[in-house]
Amino acid sequence: MRTLLMTSSPFELKFKKPFKTSKNVLGKREGFLIKISDGKQSGLGECTPFPEFGSETFIEAKNKLDNFRLKLNLNPSGFLENLQETLKELDNYPSLKHGIEQALLTLISNKTNVTLNELLNVKSYSIINVNAVLGFLSPAESVNSCSELLKDGYETIKIKVGRDNYEKDVEVIKALREELGYDFKIIIDANGKWNIKDAVQILNSLEKYKIEYVEQPVNSIEHFIKLKKEIKILFAADESIRSIENAENFINRKAADILILKPMMLGGLLPTFKIIELCKKNNMDVVITSSFESSLGRSFVIFAASTVKNKFAHGLGTAKYFVKDLFPDPYQINNGKIAIK
Repeated sequence: MRTLLMTSSPFELKFKKPFKTSKNVLGKREGFLIKISDGKQSGLGECTPFPEFGSETFIEAKNKLDNFRLKLNLNPSGFLENLQETLKELDNYPSLKHGIEQALLTLISNKTNVTLNELLNVKSYSIINVNAVLGFLSPAESVNSCSELLKDGYETIKIKVGRDNYEKDVEVIKALREELGYDFKIIIDANGKWNIKDAVQILNSLEKYKIEYVEQPVNSIEHFIKLKKEIKILFAADESIRSIENAENFINRKAADILILKPMMLGGLLPTFKIIELCKKNNMDVVITSSFESSLGRSFVIFAASTVKNKFAHGLGTAKYFVKDLFPDPYQINNGKIAIK
């Protein structure tokens, strides 16, 4: 065992324009860059809390980070088990856990010249399909923005829904199909806004518009189960999946068709890969999604997505929303895809 040097610095990412969802209006993202060094090599990680979507707050992460002392055996043979044990006290601080895990995984990879794929024993595919996302816009604005995204090569568009007047949601989807047709996929994301009664009414009215799946229509697993009995559209759980135990519950009870996994909200790659493996064993699909991180945190989201092969596009197209990112983005999106070199 040896003491590692851990330092951190706060950062802020400003949005080009406010991004509206049913939960809030995003104007900026705040987080910490975490650097861990053994005196010779170092690794960098990102902690970007998102309390509205299931993590600790920025202040809670800062207070825990100020009092966290890290000691770790860097021997590669037992590194992952040691790492999980070391970070266990951060289970209630998933974004901080993600940042420290990322820094440590990067450090050991740099120190041993072992790739993340080798270290974590996962295979990456060379091409990742990416969906684009639209916040709360008017029908005309949605059509214009979606048209531009389709020209850019995106084949799947995620639409944020859950307005106070749900008829406005229906108007947006209707306008997209009437103006732009059916040659692209639409996902809708309600962020748990609806109750059962409203969800049934809205989803029944949207079924004719060929929705690929609806993300987090309701909040509780019991409501997911009830809703699935009445609606033909596929269901995806997002905010409901914030731990391995959550995932096991949804899998065992067949409460959803797809699990949306956000490494920043789950505490890093290790819990994310455990859930991916659980889903594989139980024939459940997985989609990996960004939490509006910087290019550093997003690199781990993309890495996780590269290990998943199914028909669904992943939610990785968030870089364009920021005025300026922290680092150059090595994973540019071209024609709705990311190529892993």
